[in-house]
Amino acid sequence: MTPVFTDASSAILLEKAQLFNPLLKTFKLIFAKSAYKEITKPGYPGANTFAKCHSQDLFIVRSHFKTKKNDDTLKLGKLDAGEKETICLFLAKKEGFILTDDGKAAQWCIKNHLPFINALLVPKVFWYAGFMTKKESSIKMNDLCNIGRYSKKVKRFAFNCSPEDLSYFIPG
Repeated sequence: MTPVFTDASSAILLEKAQLFNPLLKTFKLIFAKSAYKEITKPGYPGANTFAKCHSQDLFIVRSHFKTKKNDDTLKLGKLDAGEKETICLFLAKKEGFILTDDGKAAQWCIKNHLPFINALLVPKVFWYAGFMTKKESSIKMNDLCNIGRYSKKVKRFAFNCSPEDLSYFIPG
C-alpha cells in the first residue's frame, strides 16, 4: 500500500464526508504524533473514530525525531506543528505522498516539489481508481466543498483535473 502522510485537517474533513474509512482501506496512513493528538482531542469531530482506528492498528502514528544540526522543521517556517511534522515524516521516508488541507503546507509542498493532494481530490482519486462512480465522486466533492474552505482556484482544479493530473496518487 502507498504511504500517505496525513495532517489533521484532511483527516477530519474526510471523516465528516464519510471518506476516512475508504481512505484507510486504500492507503497506508501515517500521522505525525502532533496531528494524531489534534484529531483525538475530546469533542473534535471523529475523535472517537480516530482513536478506535488507531487502537485497531488501522493507521500508524510516528514521532518526528529532531536533530540539532539539520532539523527539517526549522526550514518549514511558520507551519503548525502537525503540518511541519507530517512533512518531515514524508521527507524522512521519501515515498508515497502528503495529504494536507493547510494552505501554507500546500504552498511549501509546491515550492519544494513534494507530491501532495488535499481532501477534495480524494473522491476524484477514488473515481479514477474505479472505487467510486463519477456521480459518487461528484457528490462527495460537493460535500467536501460545503464542509471545507477551498478557494475558487482549488475547486476549479479539483473539478477539472484529469486522470493524468492525478496519476501519481491513483492506487493500483
